[in-house]
Amino acid sequence: MSERTDLAEWRAWRSGVAAVDELVGTFAVERLSESTFTGHSTSVPENRVFGGQMLAQSVVAATMTVAPPSVAHSLHAYFVRAGRQDVPFRFAVTTLRDGRSFAVRRVDALQDNEVVTSMTASFHLPEDGLTHQDAMPDRPAPDDLPARTPFLISSDGPARAGAVDLRACPQEPGAAESSVWLRVAAPLPDDPLLHQAMLVYLSDFSILHGAFNRHRVAREQVRTASLDHSIWLQRPGRADDWLLHDSRSPAAAGARAVGRANLFTVKGELVATAAQEMLVRRIPGA
Repeated sequence: MSERTDLAEWRAWRSGVAAVDELVGTFAVERLSESTFTGHSTSVPENRVFGGQMLAQSVVAATMTVAPPSVAHSLHAYFVRAGRQDVPFRFAVTTLRDGRSFAVRRVDALQDNEVVTSMTASFHLPEDGLTHQDAMPDRPAPDDLPARTPFLISSDGPARAGAVDLRACPQEPGAAESSVWLRVAAPLPDDPLLHQAMLVYLSDFSILHGAFNRHRVAREQVRTASLDHSIWLQRPGRADDWLLHDSRSPAAAGARAVGRANLFTVKGELVATAAQEMLVRRIPGA
């Protein structure tokens, strides 16, 4: 299989924002063999590995084993164990199918030979067909909202700011909904695979905020762990342009909450749809 991109160029990218360059370099997994790759974690958030990072690295590794011009259109992943920030990952890619229109890969992200995340990704040769989408909801423009960077506050306490610019839209108290504008905080190379990996990464932000808002609990009042994550990639989008991450939590029960999200460009194009289930346990006395 021929590689469609030069990951060495990602590692050499310098945008002028160190956190962005670290993230781009982290997504540039290194090939060990035809079907295995290795990668490390970002320094942010501190003391834990963000699930979206592992998903983005996994989709890059899988793509490196698929013949172009096929592109990933969906992935489904389980977070099996908590990742450790100080241990490199090994990404083992298994070919499940190479068909005329579709290819399917499984990627196991391992640390010390134990599976941390297991993901299945499907790839599709580009073709034309029926087209429709949900309309983008009416939300305040990002320039009209206060800026913040994720990971300043996390479940394990204060952490250093990351590489993402986030603008949260006002929430109605008690509503199981959340809308935020997101973008990578510096220009990125034009490589479509990098932007797709970044979309996967960004889809993991704020997807369960609606559940917390519905029950009026702050993140420091609960212990959380992402259990799984799915994303369907409808069309390309640039991760260094504003994306509206509009999410809703349809249900919570049994110490688990579900979130669904749509990601729109500023022009209203739906680029991705995501879903996640999260373990949510109240901290006694919090």
